[in-house]
Amino acid sequence: MTTRDTMYSEDISDSRKHVVSVLQDGVTKLPPELDEAGNVEYKTKLDNTSSHRAIHLATQLQWRLAEGDGHALYIVGVHDNGDVIGISNEEFEHTIATLKNMAQQLDNARIVSIKKRVLNDSERVVAEVRLAQKTPLPQTELRVAVLGDYGAGKSTVLGCLTHGEADDGRGKARLNLMRHQHELESGHTSSITLSTVGFDGDGRVQNYTNNRSAEHIFQRSQHVVTFIDTCGHAKHLKTTARALTGYSPHAFCVVIPADAAEVSTTTREYIQIAAALGMPLMVAVSKMDIADKAGFAALMHDLLGTLDAVLPERSKCIVVNVDEHQSLADDMMRLSVVPIFTTSAVRTLGFGDLTAVLGKSLAKRVACSTDGVEPFEFQVEHLYSIDTVGTVATGWVHSGAVAAGGAADTQQLVIGPDSSGNFVEADVSSIHTLRTPTESAKAGMSASLAIQPRSPITIQKGMVVLGADQLEAGGRRISSEFTATVTVLNSDLAKMQAVVVHIRSTYHLATIVDIDSSTELQLPGCAQATAGLRLRLRLSGNVRELIYPGMPVVARDGRSLTFAGRVTAAM
Repeated sequence: MTTRDTMYSEDISDSRKHVVSVLQDGVTKLPPELDEAGNVEYKTKLDNTSSHRAIHLATQLQWRLAEGDGHALYIVGVHDNGDVIGISNEEFEHTIATLKNMAQQLDNARIVSIKKRVLNDSERVVAEVRLAQKTPLPQTELRVAVLGDYGAGKSTVLGCLTHGEADDGRGKARLNLMRHQHELESGHTSSITLSTVGFDGDGRVQNYTNNRSAEHIFQRSQHVVTFIDTCGHAKHLKTTARALTGYSPHAFCVVIPADAAEVSTTTREYIQIAAALGMPLMVAVSKMDIADKAGFAALMHDLLGTLDAVLPERSKCIVVNVDEHQSLADDMMRLSVVPIFTTSAVRTLGFGDLTAVLGKSLAKRVACSTDGVEPFEFQVEHLYSIDTVGTVATGWVHSGAVAAGGAADTQQLVIGPDSSGNFVEADVSSIHTLRTPTESAKAGMSASLAIQPRSPITIQKGMVVLGADQLEAGGRRISSEFTATVTVLNSDLAKMQAVVVHIRSTYHLATIVDIDSSTELQLPGCAQATAGLRLRLRLSGNVRELIYPGMPVVARDGRSLTFAGRVTAAM
């Protein structure tokens, strides 16, 4: 328990009643304010605030609410050093009005209580003002990988979902998602882009139509859907493969253009990968505004035939103005049904059902451990360098919890592996979850960790941060060889064949050492048995990786995908 937890809490237990409060008679001094942590903020007074100052104060309130798991305490009439000086009644009224305005700016906060005391022999007052978030914590997050062939309209569909804007037929909607100049010029995605749609406690959509920033969306949302926009062109296949194994998607959304003559080979492969990895799957048919009746009928016949061949155990459902969004979402996440949505970005048709189903879909986190132990594990997806902080890693907390300064249970953290399989001890100095500064991050959350290794190591994408005593738990091994059950996507496989294997956000050259006959296994990462080949692979160049049962693996050969599946054991 931190110092601020001991000082103040929304529910003060009997063991805390001895804590000094500004409301107690005769109190003239409090402990100094904790600037870097805690949900307690001292304010002498708040009046005559400019628009710039008002934004700063709202951001500060957001930080304090995050530090207090949705609760914040503002102590009015006190200097930052703890001196109790009091303010006039007029200044107090201005301060309360400013606090109300700050809460209104956040849109999901409110003043819970105001308690004040008049200082002895004076008309000056001090007060404790408690604020709370309207949206209950914790939030839930669903990650959806958006896949499709070159020109299918993936980014345009996401542009409509996240910004609520109709497309002009020439790609206007996708411009909000593109990161590079060459993407804007060519109209084709070449990098992984993350975008967000949120849902508040009443199920209302929160996107850029009614929010000014991603931070504002997160503040107002109880459920967040993060879309992973991938590349469609074969020359960017490496980037798409990294999204599948390194960005921890919970579901796939395959986009198919309505004017296509048939389901393309690339699209078939993505459907096969969904089957091989045991992933929930939805299909979004785009460009309905330019489809003709006969061509669309032929495309749907081919699509349903493909789905029946690859996923015979799942029902198929064409979704048009349905009411049972909750049951449909539940069935999709249970791998019972593949919903098919017909959409038009130009006419903004079909997005209501798609959005409603996503708003009801909750990730079903599968523990990697087979022995009942859930260690802390964080996978590094992207890296930033900030002068005042150091190396910041963004990624997904797969299991356990971490707190700034260490893991939630004070266990020592390590980061790695490097190419030799080595881990080094590390500290986490600060944490952001969903772009909000917090003291901890828990399983099922996107997070940014400021990582400070205790020994020299080059932090890279694909590394993991976990408890030092969990390196060998749950079937984990630092190894260069492993077995996997896979579905073959393109050509036949042969012993001693070289392939590029994607593991988390890294990729390595590997050799197929052995191929077993067709088998059926129940894998830790899949909800149902998986039929396919069992391969034994060896990483080339003496490279060693942290490998464990159930982790996804995707292989490619040049500009085509070779196989996809899950690890069964590290050797």
